[in-house]
Amino acid sequence: MTTDTISATARAQSNRTLLAAVLATVVMLFTAFVAAYFERRVTTGTWSPVTLPGLVGINTLVMLASSFTAELARRRGGGRWLKLTLALGIVFLAGQGVAWLELRKAGVFLPTNAYAAFFYLLSAIHGIHVVAGLIALGVAAARPRILGLCIGFWHCMGLIWLYVFLVLKLF
Repeated sequence: MTTDTISATARAQSNRTLLAAVLATVVMLFTAFVAAYFERRVTTGTWSPVTLPGLVGINTLVMLASSFTAELARRRGGGRWLKLTLALGIVFLAGQGVAWLELRKAGVFLPTNAYAAFFYLLSAIHGIHVVAGLIALGVAAARPRILGLCIGFWHCMGLIWLYVFLVLKLF
């Protein structure tokens, strides 16, 4: 083994470790917010869920589809699948923005009630992470050696949104 090979192997392992640490932090963040959601829901006598726009469910399907196209991009080295993943990520964010506007039109704002506050909080924080994922995927388009790591982050964002969506819809 040459020094360059060892260095590349060490760098790849270091990158995987860093990704694992970042993902653990993100998962803990969302777990803490969902725990606070359940605590608030159980301890308040005035819990009143808001009917979420149907678009939130469609956005969930878009996010899951983007995870599928991301995996195809990982297996096939990027290309059109990566571009489609980026486009679906942008569609997801735009859809979430439209869902927020629909809630505003319905008179649902951050201070409306605890449920609304948690929806806005969880979707906004998730949106920030999706933006970070889109930036990472854009960088990966030019640096294919990090594509797998960026797609790992993207899959995590898809799973986290599915988790958040199910909590909000079912509880």
